[in-house]
Amino acid sequence: MMHSTLGIAAASSLFAGVACAQGPGEVIIEIDQPVLAPGESTTVTLLAGFDSTQDFAMAGILTSLLADSGGVGIESAWSDVTLVGRMAGPGTTPGVPEAGGYAGIIAGQLNFPPAGGGADSSDPIAFWSATFTAPTDAGAFAVDLSTRTDRFEVYIERDSSDAESRLDGLAEGSGTISVIPAPASGLVLFGLVAIRRRR
Repeated sequence: MMHSTLGIAAASSLFAGVACAQGPGEVIIEIDQPVLAPGESTTVTLLAGFDSTQDFAMAGILTSLLADSGGVGIESAWSDVTLVGRMAGPGTTPGVPEAGGYAGIIAGQLNFPPAGGGADSSDPIAFWSATFTAPTDAGAFAVDLSTRTDRFEVYIERDSSDAESRLDGLAEGSGTISVIPAPASGLVLFGLVAIRRRR
C-alpha cells in the first residue's frame, strides 16, 4: 500500500503547477518497419515534441495508444513494452493492454538542477517503446495506430521545476502497420529457386 501511495504522490507532483495551455506540442508514433510479413516484428516508439524555442524540456505526459486492426486480434502481438530513458521517472507506468493498444501511459522526468537532476531537453524525446509482431494466421490486414492524450506538460525554464500544460492545440500521433502475406506466385517462385539451388 505504501508503494502505491508513493507512486500516486509522485505522479501528482509530476503534474503539479500546471497552468493554462499556452503553446504547441505533438505526440509522434514512429514505426521502424511499417510493412511486415506474418511473423515479422517491428519497434513502435512514442515521442513527445514541443516548441524548444519557447520551452526547456518535457515534464510529463498521460496518453493512450489506440489500435484499430479491423477486428483482427492483436492483443498478444505486443511485447517488450517499456518506458524510455529519462521519461521513466517517479510515478510513471507503461500502461495496460486495452483493445489491442495500451491505455494509461504515464511518462515523465524530474527537473531539479540544484540536486543535479536536470531534465533531458531533447526535442522530440522518446518516452514509450514496444515490439509488435504480426500474427502468422491473420492474412492481410492493417493496424491503424493513434494517440489520445489527456495531459502534456513542459518545463518552461532550465532552472525551474514549474510545469505548464501544452495540451491545447496538441497534435496527436498516428501511424499504420500493414501486414502483407507473400503472394502465392512469389512463394512458388521462391520454391523453384530453392530447389534449383539444392541441385
